[in-house]
Amino acid sequence: MPHRILRLKFTLSGLVTLFLLALVCAVPAHAADTTVIGTDTPTQDVPNVQAAVDKGGSVLLKGHFNFGTDGRIKITKNIRISGEIDEIGDPKTLISGGFWTLYAPLPYPDAPPAETGPIVAIRAIRFDRAKGSPLHFPHVSGLDIRDCVVTNVLPQQIDIERSERDTLPFQAGVVVGNRIVFTKGPLKKAVTGTIRIEDNRFFMEDTHPDTTAGFGVLANWTTGAAITIRNNTILHTSRNAIEVLDNVRDIKGNGSISIAENRIVTAEEGIPYPHKYTPNGIVAGWYFDTRGGTDFSRNSRIAITGNRIEGRGNASTGILLYANDTVVTCNDIVLAGGDRSRGIVQTGSRGFFANNRVRGEGRYAIYCYPFESLKATANTFAWTDLNDFTGIKGHILLGGQVNLVIGTAPFLLDKGRGNRVVETPPCALPEIDPENESWTSTE
Repeated sequence: MPHRILRLKFTLSGLVTLFLLALVCAVPAHAADTTVIGTDTPTQDVPNVQAAVDKGGSVLLKGHFNFGTDGRIKITKNIRISGEIDEIGDPKTLISGGFWTLYAPLPYPDAPPAETGPIVAIRAIRFDRAKGSPLHFPHVSGLDIRDCVVTNVLPQQIDIERSERDTLPFQAGVVVGNRIVFTKGPLKKAVTGTIRIEDNRFFMEDTHPDTTAGFGVLANWTTGAAITIRNNTILHTSRNAIEVLDNVRDIKGNGSISIAENRIVTAEEGIPYPHKYTPNGIVAGWYFDTRGGTDFSRNSRIAITGNRIEGRGNASTGILLYANDTVVTCNDIVLAGGDRSRGIVQTGSRGFFANNRVRGEGRYAIYCYPFESLKATANTFAWTDLNDFTGIKGHILLGGQVNLVIGTAPFLLDKGRGNRVVETPPCALPEIDPENESWTSTE
């Protein structure tokens, strides 16, 4: 199992948030403050669950809940909402329908909140046929989502800034941040604290993947958040399986991103918006304001490790990065042969890439090239396994400056300056001397 590369530093306020989140998550199901039994009737299920959630504390949901086409639970207090599990650990509790089914709204839709949001934990619930997203959190100060299953999300129409379209069909397994409710830009401190999305399954099939912006996990525009996205299964997204963009560090230096051990399979087609490379596996860094990716004080530290990604589209990218100082290790990327597909794209600088593997067929396995404020300079690509990769244009393209490739680099295209290759295999240290023997000089 790959070691975690990123070590998180918490200030006192960060530790308090983590402690409160742990308290919310630690309450066992049988000790729930309130238990609600599903009736499969929207006029009863929605108000019953809302009344329980309004009390705060912990809520246990049992049975089948029907939220209709527009049912919604608004979360404004610290809460743990959990369902029952069966004998193999799968969620038994089902919520059908709803529009942003579990939703933590902003106090005001177009202004930064004056106070921090609630701390929310969601456990072991199956969501089916929700509209837009069943899990939508524009305003939280801690979030923990685990052991949930999401299926058959119905697209909603959303306004998109800087688009030729007035609206765009959108669907996601979970949304963190104000990207959908206020599209003009981030609202400071709308989402803060510890964000954990782990051990979930998102099945994101759509009948029109070429026109629908589909995501598994969408986490944009947070402030000082420690984001962990780990051990999720995300299938058939039409845009990005995991998108984590423009997440700013706070004035105390809090802010980190760990994306680890997820299993991703993209759709075979994807929407070519906001660019033609689609559908993709993991997209991280700064895209709306690429200057943030070069600003050491704003750029949340990113570690991406141990993920398995299948890019099935003609123009899929396994990992697409828009930031400096990223760490990317031990990821396994499989490309299905698209003539515009790419394994790892690095636009930032000073990134460290080691022991990744790219298989299948695509345009390039590694594509390192500047983009806007990002200069693709001084990156290290060490021991990338390309034994089972066929490059349509080549294996590696370097378009920035003073980048270093360690290991073999067949079919490398160097379009930058000062880049170099050190052809050396991975090394192992010699055995140390036995403890009971001393080294003796030969002189």
